[in-house]
Amino acid sequence: MALLQTIRGAVKTANKVVKDLQSVTTFERALSSDGAGAVTHAASVTLRAIVEDKQEIVRTSSGQLSQSKTHITFLDVAAVSAATGGQGIKESDKITLPSGETGPILSISGFIDAGTGLPVASEVYLG
Repeated sequence: MALLQTIRGAVKTANKVVKDLQSVTTFERALSSDGAGAVTHAASVTLRAIVEDKQEIVRTSSGQLSQSKTHITFLDVAAVSAATGGQGIKESDKITLPSGETGPILSISGFIDAGTGLPVASEVYLG
């Protein structure tokens, strides 16, 4: 557990150090979807994140290779947990960038905290 506590502390420190580099994004948690694919989202909340315009080939959860256009890193674990209802970010959620752009969530990754079952920091790739 000492290593996990060190990683948690390092992410909290990183969040404070890079606060000036973080942009304000808008996050909407997916609540439900109808049979036709329309998704109902919760009210939007703002989350700070490092937003990097970066084209990268990523593997989606279905195993397909897809090109992302934006890499987003969320370091404020408490804010992400509150915004997601403790469920973590899901592919059906919606993230809007400061530019107003959005896109499908292609891939979500992060080192999983054994105590919470959620990532210590969340990395999201938008298409």
